[in-house]
Amino acid sequence: MSISKISMRYPPFDRDSANPEMIQPVECLLKSEIKNSIKIGSASDWYAHWTPLEEDRSDIAVELPLTNAPSDLIISKRRGWFIKPDPLHKISRRILPYGVFAIIAALSIQAFFGGILEDIPLFGGILSEPVSFGPLDYPAILLIAFPIFIVPIFLRVASNLRDLRKQRSWLSDPILPLEVQTKWKGDGVEIEFLSIPEEVSLSHARLVVGMPVPERESILNMVGRERDGQPPPGLSTPTPVSRIALGESDGTNVGETVPMSSDNSGTLVLEPLRVSDPGMWVPVKVDSRIMFLPEPENLWPGSIYSPLFTVHWEIQVIGKRAARGLSIGKQIRHGVSEGGLDIGWAQEQSVPMRGDDIDIPFMPLSGVMDLDPLGGWPES
Repeated sequence: MSISKISMRYPPFDRDSANPEMIQPVECLLKSEIKNSIKIGSASDWYAHWTPLEEDRSDIAVELPLTNAPSDLIISKRRGWFIKPDPLHKISRRILPYGVFAIIAALSIQAFFGGILEDIPLFGGILSEPVSFGPLDYPAILLIAFPIFIVPIFLRVASNLRDLRKQRSWLSDPILPLEVQTKWKGDGVEIEFLSIPEEVSLSHARLVVGMPVPERESILNMVGRERDGQPPPGLSTPTPVSRIALGESDGTNVGETVPMSSDNSGTLVLEPLRVSDPGMWVPVKVDSRIMFLPEPENLWPGSIYSPLFTVHWEIQVIGKRAARGLSIGKQIRHGVSEGGLDIGWAQEQSVPMRGDDIDIPFMPLSGVMDLDPLGGWPES
């Protein structure tokens, strides 16, 4: 058994507003049987490096569970049917920053320049004129900015309600699981559909590899933080209730990564992998139940599961479920297209370790802010 060094700076949920170089990387020495070097990303950015050491450092090395099989938690969250999130999620998230800016700008202008607004040509009189609602007067500039701020919130409420309706409609009329047999071929996986539910029509499939969120307790131990103390950058304090997404209950997501779920099972909401590298979509042929899914362009290591460094492979198959018993009005309210409900199937894929060193220059990241586990659904 050799000694390896793990050094990683895993991207937080709101990575676009974080400076990677200002976040302390997680580093540790551990005993393992992996003897190949793994470099995913650059050390000046988001990255995860696994480096075997030649010198004997077993006196300070830690022992972490390390296997090539996923845990029951990962299987429970990433195997099964899932639905396509409502498109209003993406629209509302894109509008919300402008709404926040508008309301803050309106409050600042009213606070610092409220006395001279009426002197501004053309629009000054309109902006400075108070508007009465009941017994109170409100600045006109604030009432102009407020709709820009509140619209994306209403969109989020509407999108969550439509997602909940899809889930409840599914739970009231569930379908059988998809039975898929897989075989690793060295540069991809061969899959065979053994059983497909009658009401499901499959359109595309692909092979995806990524890195799930590391376990919070392991991160805190490695950076020397107390569990109940102030967390390091990239982590929030644990939420008081259990949530469905991996890591969301312990504060490693710092944001909503999945749509609202109707229960705690999480079977119909698939969390996007923040670090994700998908292979190409392959059309599913109706007359053939056997197909080949190529691996991504980057050469990734095989399946690795540990509290810190995890490489997870999975198969994703998408299609539609027939919208049985739904009128056109209900289809619109539930966010279901005329062709049926957009659904997908995900399941883990075991990949053996590579014999060569792995070097991926840039860590591939997914668009978790859109709440879409696929980062965009191909046209059926």
